[in-house]
Amino acid sequence: MRQAERDEMMIRMDERIKTVFNNMDNMEDLFTNHLHHHEMWEQDMKGTMKWWMGVMLTMCAAAMGYVRFM
Repeated sequence: MRQAERDEMMIRMDERIKTVFNNMDNMEDLFTNHLHHHEMWEQDMKGTMKWWMGVMLTMCAAAMGYVRFM
């Protein structure tokens, strides 16, 4: 990346960051929203993992039953 392109990209990033922070009333709201996003993501991951672990356990039990009774 050339120096001029890098400088232009940094300026655009800086403008976007300033826009986000200026649109927020205070930093506490930004932190609360960010924390809530992570909590939602964590709960979603836990639910998905439990579901996939149940599927895998069922498949293992079926395979063990098949091998035992065949």
